[in-house]
Amino acid sequence: MNIFKKSCIFCLSILFICFSWSIPVEGGVLGVLSNKEWTISVGNEQSFTGRNGTGNLSYYGCDQKCNCINLTGGKMICRNGICETGWQNKNFTYVYSFPITTSDDSSPTPPTLKILSNYKIIYQGQLYPKAFDNVDSGN
Repeated sequence: MNIFKKSCIFCLSILFICFSWSIPVEGGVLGVLSNKEWTISVGNEQSFTGRNGTGNLSYYGCDQKCNCINLTGGKMICRNGICETGWQNKNFTYVYSFPITTSDDSSPTPPTLKILSNYKIIYQGQLYPKAFDNVDSGN
């Protein structure tokens, strides 16, 4: 296994172990969400009081090259069946969105991550509760 694959596996392992907070999504509770580009964890969700604009949620995310960022101070807003939490870092904004679902929802919309630079979307993708599915285990 080459050094890049080993370092990514190590990075994702640390992310999973250290940041396995519980977050509500798709009617369940998850700690780490991922896709082929990003792996993220959102924490301190209990700081959201149920009133829009409250909370001090944390965000930890790594891209596929193991460039990681840790942010705090996320505020949650829920409207029209969608909850969004946003974090600001210089000219970048990170927005995690997930649907408010019930356990009988047969095909819930997956949560999404949106990254903006100077208020322009530079990335948007769906996230799934498969923390390590984006790591190629082949040689």
